[in-house]
Amino acid sequence: MRVYNIPKLERIISRYKMYGQREPDQHLAFCVEQESLTDAIQVAAKAVDGNNKTHFHQRRVGRTALNNWAEKLAILEEDLKKSTNFDDVFSIVDKANSENIGELTVFDTAFRIGNFLKLFPEKIYLHSGTRKGAEQLLGDLEGKKSLLIEEFPAPFQEAEITPTDIEEILYIYRDEIEYCVKNK
Repeated sequence: MRVYNIPKLERIISRYKMYGQREPDQHLAFCVEQESLTDAIQVAAKAVDGNNKTHFHQRRVGRTALNNWAEKLAILEEDLKKSTNFDDVFSIVDKANSENIGELTVFDTAFRIGNFLKLFPEKIYLHSGTRKGAEQLLGDLEGKKSLLIEEFPAPFQEAEITPTDIEEILYIYRDEIEYCVKNK
């Protein structure tokens, strides 16, 4: 059984609340500002902001792969329009499979499109950095792609903490979280 250092977890969450989101995500804002879902899909998949700069998470993917990704997702616009929750958006984007597109790009793209559609995550979606943080905290995740808030220790149960906040906390503080577990 895992025993958590609750004060350390509370300090991490408190630090995130104070410093976690210093600047708004310009790429997300630019996507949400689009006038149509067609345009939002292109902006989200290409991971560009208003200055046509690629988001740092997707720079290594490269423009060619992101352009191909955008073409694949454009075909799925009608399916995305029918989405009623973020999980629908994520599933559609995840099934699009494209060369050189990893799980972080899938999540980021789905997150941007979801925000345009005003559909937000109700679960914590796992990709490389968040998975590492979640495994440090919770142990073996048995291949899960997402987690529910209820699966986390008490400090994460606060009403002001959203699944998106938890995803960011797991990513940002993934190395510190290891020291919040007393028995592994």
